[in-house]
Amino acid sequence: MLKRFRVERAFRSLFYWYGGIIARHPLYFVIIPLIVALGIGSGMLFLDTDADTDAEILYAPENSRASKDRALIDGIYSDVNGEILPQHLTSPGVYGQVIIKRKDGGNVLTRSVADEVLILDNTITTIRVEIDGENYSYFDLCMKWQSKCIPIGIINIFNSSALSSPDFSLSYPVAEVVTPSGSMPFFVAGEIAAVTFKDGSESEIIAAQAIQLTYNLNSSALGLLWEKEFLKTMSDFTSSNLDLFWISSASLQDELDSSTSDILGKFSIAFSILIMFTIITCSMTDWVRSKAWLASFGVFSAGLAIITSFGLLTYLGVPFVNVVGSTPFLVIGIGIDDMFLMVAAWRKTDVTKSTEHRMKEAFSEAAVSITITSITDALAFGIGAITPFYSIRIFCLYTGVAVVFDYLFQITFFAGCMALMGYREEKNLHVMTCRKVLPKDEAPSTAYRIFCAGGSNPNKTPKESDHEATQHVIMNFFRDKYGPFLTSIFVVPLVVLLYIAYLGASIWGMTQLVEGLTLSRLAPYGSYAADYYDSAQEYFSTYGPPVAIVVTEEVDYSDQFVWDELRSTLYVLEKSRYFHDCCSALWLDDYLSYLITVNGSRIRETSVTELFKGDNVRMFLQQPAYQKYSADIVFDNSTGNIVSSRFYVIPKDASTSNSQKDMMLEARKIVSRSSLPMIAYSNVFPYYEQYVAVLPNTIQNLGIAVGAMFVVSIVMLPNLLSSIFMCFSLASIIIGIIGFMSLWKVTLDLISMINLIVSIGFTVDFSAHIIYAYLTGPERTPRKSAIHALYTMGMPISQAAISTILAILILMTSDTYIFICFFKVMTLVMAHLEHCMD
Repeated sequence: MLKRFRVERAFRSLFYWYGGIIARHPLYFVIIPLIVALGIGSGMLFLDTDADTDAEILYAPENSRASKDRALIDGIYSDVNGEILPQHLTSPGVYGQVIIKRKDGGNVLTRSVADEVLILDNTITTIRVEIDGENYSYFDLCMKWQSKCIPIGIINIFNSSALSSPDFSLSYPVAEVVTPSGSMPFFVAGEIAAVTFKDGSESEIIAAQAIQLTYNLNSSALGLLWEKEFLKTMSDFTSSNLDLFWISSASLQDELDSSTSDILGKFSIAFSILIMFTIITCSMTDWVRSKAWLASFGVFSAGLAIITSFGLLTYLGVPFVNVVGSTPFLVIGIGIDDMFLMVAAWRKTDVTKSTEHRMKEAFSEAAVSITITSITDALAFGIGAITPFYSIRIFCLYTGVAVVFDYLFQITFFAGCMALMGYREEKNLHVMTCRKVLPKDEAPSTAYRIFCAGGSNPNKTPKESDHEATQHVIMNFFRDKYGPFLTSIFVVPLVVLLYIAYLGASIWGMTQLVEGLTLSRLAPYGSYAADYYDSAQEYFSTYGPPVAIVVTEEVDYSDQFVWDELRSTLYVLEKSRYFHDCCSALWLDDYLSYLITVNGSRIRETSVTELFKGDNVRMFLQQPAYQKYSADIVFDNSTGNIVSSRFYVIPKDASTSNSQKDMMLEARKIVSRSSLPMIAYSNVFPYYEQYVAVLPNTIQNLGIAVGAMFVVSIVMLPNLLSSIFMCFSLASIIIGIIGFMSLWKVTLDLISMINLIVSIGFTVDFSAHIIYAYLTGPERTPRKSAIHALYTMGMPISQAAISTILAILILMTSDTYIFICFFKVMTLVMAHLEHCMD
């Protein structure tokens, strides 16, 4: 065995001395932490679990290319004529949307359906909100274009008499629709889906299975109030013929807040279950040496850590986000793990020695292990906090601080309780009643022996059986049954084969892993928001949100080269498999056609310089047919030159996270080839950025974490070889978790990335405990050392694994992917404990 490092020896000596101090002054170590916890934990009274943070802020990477592009576009197009269309929004905005289909799955382009939809539309547009005594309707709060609410194409179609014609057909995806302001082209593919084309035609439809109504509002507080009334109205609206699916811009956040509050409300159930479990597993038939009350104090100690950390961070102004709702369940599992180690170390001490001596021995044995695991847990969460994802940083901050407090409470509050329980044992007091009882060999009756007797007889010479009596039956099982079986010459080859098969399955599973967290997975299962997202993906994913191609700097639009570059870029985009070759409109082509019409002849390149000055282009934009471009061109007020312009393309079949990511990257790649200063942007790109960032960030975090754990293990564990084995175990378990994630339908996304960070801490915990026990044990042969390690750590690790599963079991009852993902991945972590005990 390699020479032990002095750091490990120093820690053992330090905690040996510290254990004696606790034993001499246990009440101080109980009362002072309680006062501190109550004082700092009072911040929980001000904890806001419904903090107003939207999904993009939580789940999109900060300082991404999309966020920088948005800032650039917002700076250029800050106030274009004061009015914009939905495609001009750089953020999703404020809106209400309804998808409508027939219950029988039939055609929605019928007169009967139209009449019901018009009733619904009238119900929605007459919704009123009141503030300061003033009433406001949709028409007061809607997003306006040319001083009117943006019309809904399908509503204007339903208001016409066209549907009554037996030969009804409609151009698709763009149709001329008659509105009160006159006939105008509408992109009806965004409102009508699952269409049936007319025989022999690819541009005329005669039927459809779904339609969508979108009510865009201004971003004022009144618009948000109207949204809430819209949701109430939709939940109350009923139809015997139609299925309705609705959503608003605030729906996702509202649903997440509701789910988080619900799961936090169930923490008391998990807390109670864990207290029962720890009492049962720490109890013995010896009523003096049983650890029922001590187990309860261990759970309570972890609870104090949660309260104190949440209170402190609330006082410091750190916001609460949805994913933090799982922190209490994880931290209490970590805390109970430490408690089981302390109890196991106490059981190994000599019962004939004084409480002070036993505390010294127990602390020198267990405190090093829990110090190692606390450092590695805190490091894991510290590393997670460097990611560009806001939600992960906040989660890691809350959980990391809670882990630190848990460690402090374990070596103060719980240690004080352990000393008090030690004095109780020393006086041979009953664990429940604290009354002095007789040892089992002096029990006056069978009932007394079963329910009261315990401890040892101070008047008799200590025997080996006295020490044996302090050991739990499960500890003896690991020493006498499981350890010899697992290390036998016949079982070891089988374990190796099973490990190879496991590793192969894990690697195969990694190849099947899907990346990305779609909005539909964030919505609670069965909620109205989830139903809407499912319907939107089924019916309205063929034509995605428009992507703006923006010329960000001033160029000479009178130059033929600029014309060719713009046309070439549009051509390449439309020929790409990620975009439709229809529906795009380049303002430059319409302007050149306009110039030809006005001038009566083809424009020569040498004569158009002045025609691209502000006054001429503005005159073009005043024409009714071309007013739609007025928010797409920005002028320099002093020179009249065009500072920036943009046009749009429509994505094709971007329904999955991979296709959305590929579409965004393809658009950027195409515009980057142009010699013009262009960018591609859509208001969904900031969210799509997570699909690009999650894999490299996961690899980065895991790599840094493994390296950091290796450094810590070199310092803290007795030799270098043990550090190498621990890192090998860590890498092996991470591969297994990621591989089996795909088999359990868990994607690689922000939530599972958080869980992988958590898994590092748990993996190091279990590996370090086993390795440390193996290397510091009294045995001198590998087989006997392995059996001793299982005997020492098998029970506390098993208890920790089961208690962690019990702690997170309540998450399984959630209707939200965030919490169910935590349950699945943490269950996989606990299921991989064979790496630590084989």
